[in-house]
Amino acid sequence: MFCALSGETPEEPVASKKSGHLFEKRLILKYIADNGRDPVNGEELGADDLLPLNLTNKVVKPRPPTASSIPNLLLSLQNEWDSVMLETFQLKQQYHNARQELSNALYENDAAKRVIARLIKERDEARAALAAVQANFGQTSAAPEDRMEVDEHHGADDVLIKDVHAKLDAKAAALSKVRRKRKPASSCASVDEVRGFTKITEVEIKAPLSLDLYSGKLAGETREWALAGLQSGQAHIVDWRNGNHLIAKTPAHKKKINDTIWHSHGDNVRSGHFFTASADKTVKFFGVEQGGNDSFHIDEKYTSKTHSAEVNALTLHTTGDYIVSASADGTWAFLDVDTGRSLFRVAQSEGGQAYTAAQFHPDGLILATGTNDSLVRLWDVKSQNNVRSFEGHKGKITGISFSENGYYLATSAADEAVVKFWDLRKLVNFQTIEIEAPKGTGVQSVQFDFSGQYIGAACGQELRIYLVKQWDELCNLSYHTANISDFKFGTDARYVLSAGMDGKIVAAGISS
Repeated sequence: MFCALSGETPEEPVASKKSGHLFEKRLILKYIADNGRDPVNGEELGADDLLPLNLTNKVVKPRPPTASSIPNLLLSLQNEWDSVMLETFQLKQQYHNARQELSNALYENDAAKRVIARLIKERDEARAALAAVQANFGQTSAAPEDRMEVDEHHGADDVLIKDVHAKLDAKAAALSKVRRKRKPASSCASVDEVRGFTKITEVEIKAPLSLDLYSGKLAGETREWALAGLQSGQAHIVDWRNGNHLIAKTPAHKKKINDTIWHSHGDNVRSGHFFTASADKTVKFFGVEQGGNDSFHIDEKYTSKTHSAEVNALTLHTTGDYIVSASADGTWAFLDVDTGRSLFRVAQSEGGQAYTAAQFHPDGLILATGTNDSLVRLWDVKSQNNVRSFEGHKGKITGISFSENGYYLATSAADEAVVKFWDLRKLVNFQTIEIEAPKGTGVQSVQFDFSGQYIGAACGQELRIYLVKQWDELCNLSYHTANISDFKFGTDARYVLSAGMDGKIVAAGISS
């Protein structure tokens, strides 16, 4: 299309209503200004009589001569068809190779599982046969399986996992019904009694890092013992109630013990058995055995080498059949208590932040973990999914504790003197305790008592106990001269034991 005045393709085309011809707008406006008429038919013409046109594809590139004939068109179509067929063939080849590789990988995985299952079965049969032989010949020495090393990183088979899930569900259902109706025991310490806590006794022990309490029947008598994991890697058991004498000790690990826990609950409580977690990357299971004259010694049952970095936290499942270990390698492992075998190991999807704390929910279906990136994560134990993350702390997580009713979660972190409380029904931080005039930069440990009425927080050299729901500080126990590393409430919250880096375990409670 060309301008009727210049004979060239217009850059801004307009059409005349009077003659219908096409013009370059710039030229026709100048012509109208000079003559006032249409240059084609001579009729009067104004700027309002011009219609702007929007032309696309102003210049159409002509088809090349080689593509203008029917033979050349057929040749072009044939070449395009050949190209499409060649690409389709290559895609089919790649798809076939991928299927073969996947099939081989699945076959090898299935074969490996079958071999592992066969070896485990043969091992169990050999142990059973050895136990039968020893029984027949009256041998009293410990069997080799009483002290074994477990280094299993593979997961359990589907049948075993289904059995574990069924056991977890059954236990959670039974406990949730009882928990709603349970009230604090009549023997539980009253608010006034907690306010009046004073020092009962003090035990000298070198650099205890972790602490747990045992109260129960062992060898026909009721025992109240304190288990301490030391900086040196030794585990000490102390009868703090009767003379503070050392019951037994063992060089449990080559490096410091980060956490200790008695096998204290479940359907089959193993009295006098305990776990330790160490910076030497292992978890160990021990039993306290009675000797002559009411003496005791510690026997190692097995060592679990599941992690590739130091193990920082342990938490026992409410069934008593499983325990979770959390490590600085960014994984937590679900271990079988009987064998120390790792049934599954879970890594964080976003990366390997070191775990610093872990605690099972009282129902046993949720696991809470803390890491050095100041996040508290909630995990669905069965699906192994991170279902929720709580943000709000500024330092690495140092303490995690669930209230026994299962509604609240308390957390603490390094470098901040606060304790945060999370409502698990609404998944919000509903309360924060700010410790007044703290003698330390952060809270090292936090714990609810079993009744859920009291919460303790170790901050620097002080152990402070608060009343839950009213959040009033009931007492400030400052019997240490160095930072408190760990503490535990005793039976019915009538006493509390704290371990400090000053080389002391201090028991405080109701004065008799």
